[in-house]
Amino acid sequence: MKKSKKQNIIIASIAIIIIGAIAGYNYSVDQTKQKGLRFGNELQQIQEEIKQLQTEFNSKVIQWKEGDLSQEELSEYSKNHVEKLQNEILKYDELIPPKQFAPSVELFKLSTQTQLDSDKEFIEWIKTDDDSHKIRSDSLIQESFEYEMAALGEFNAAKAGLR
Repeated sequence: MKKSKKQNIIIASIAIIIIGAIAGYNYSVDQTKQKGLRFGNELQQIQEEIKQLQTEFNSKVIQWKEGDLSQEELSEYSKNHVEKLQNEILKYDELIPPKQFAPSVELFKLSTQTQLDSDKEFIEWIKTDDDSHKIRSDSLIQESFEYEMAALGEFNAAKAGLR
């Protein structure tokens, strides 16, 4: 009888340990998922803000090309645009990505920095009418697009568990 009671206590203890381990593991997985979701939302917010800034900038450029905005007004708007975009770039450094997503964040940041450099060259072209700035701007926007595509590829690979 005593042996059976002792075995039951051991079995119950093992069961409690297993249940505790499973609960702890599930809690850890849930915490990781929540951190990942938070990170994803923060990254998406940055990307949306950048897209909005670029849409507004492109709209102002179109207004300038159509003669609805003076060069001086566009120049003033451009200063503001550059400052806002620089602030968005800093937000990438505030992210705490899960390890597997870190390369994609760096590529998104590089894409945005390159886009900013392109915008600066474009603005310089508007000011000086020097076509070398326009050519450089076009080259940089292509480079930015390539970084963006690489970032999306890295992000999706990490999301699929391939990283």
